[in-house]
Amino acid sequence: MQPISRRSLFALAAVATPLAFLAACGDDEEEGSGGTQPGGSTPSTADGSPTLTGTVNFLNFTGWSGPTTYADFAAAFPGATVNEIAWASNDDTISKAKGRAGDIDVVLVDGTTFPRLTALGVLAELGDLPNMQYVADQYKGNSWDPENKSFAPTDHGRTGIIYRKDLVPAPPTSWAEFFAMAPQYSGKVAMLDYQGSVIDNVLVMLGKPVGSTDEADLAAVLEVLTTVKPHLLAISTEVGKAVAAGDAVMAMCDAYDAQLALTTNPDVAFVDPSEGQVGYLEGLAILDGPRNDLARAFVDFFLAPENYAAFINNVASPYVQPDNAGIDPVLTESPVINPSAAVVAKLSYHVFLGDDQPKFDAVWDAFKAA
Repeated sequence: MQPISRRSLFALAAVATPLAFLAACGDDEEEGSGGTQPGGSTPSTADGSPTLTGTVNFLNFTGWSGPTTYADFAAAFPGATVNEIAWASNDDTISKAKGRAGDIDVVLVDGTTFPRLTALGVLAELGDLPNMQYVADQYKGNSWDPENKSFAPTDHGRTGIIYRKDLVPAPPTSWAEFFAMAPQYSGKVAMLDYQGSVIDNVLVMLGKPVGSTDEADLAAVLEVLTTVKPHLLAISTEVGKAVAAGDAVMAMCDAYDAQLALTTNPDVAFVDPSEGQVGYLEGLAILDGPRNDLARAFVDFFLAPENYAAFINNVASPYVQPDNAGIDPVLTESPVINPSAAVVAKLSYHVFLGDDQPKFDAVWDAFKAA
């Protein structure tokens, strides 16, 4: 299995133009005349059911799907196609969602973006999606969508610690030990270049609420970060690669990157810190518009066990369908990709900071400048 590197997806998303996957007989002219009708209605067959033709515009990380998901959807729904539009940033997603400026039907979101879309009033309800039954209950009923009306979970991740087993004989088991051991391995420690991941996990270590913007809490976070700064090899999005190569011996690292590092070098190991950790839960949402029925069909198709397994096997991400027999055993047997219930129970998700975001920014800027 050769999974996509998500760090490569981020790089691609920053520069890529929208990619059209036209695997069936739809085009712009056809969509305008036969796929949908003005006023948000969908043409119906003689029995009143929607015909489900047209193009689903899907705002997504480039390639964050199964290898043939879009072609398979087109085959299952003749006259339907999928147009993947490259994700650039959360702010770009919000900009495209306002007034359907980007003409987006389905969007990949997390718990920090979803509340912003809710506030805009642009979300459509998912309705009855039969394949939601395969999503484990632990990923449903989230604070941003407690009744599961508009968010269909697809994948998740968390930040932990990776280290070289051959170079760190007594590895850290907690965030506190990770930071305490940094002087011992000075110049061989790497930190993620993701503001939220770093600050929130230090808050967890300190026993503070995730997303806290209390002045004293953030001052304590900055003290931890400036103390460790002289011992860092790098603040990078490539920490997994650095540890696998031996340039760093331990690092704060996201699960998907850790799995890639483990695949590259069997001397790499991953630790879920004992204090708990912060991560993300991603899912699909529908922006209310003229193709809602087609969008719902696509989301349900994406979650169908065979299609979902193809997605996870391609991207090597922690998954939300634990009983899916089609997922590669390499992934199901990995505690990085398939964490225990005890690990999941201590996992918190990043929160949307709103007007308090500049407080996190100030801590991050001070850390970088130290």
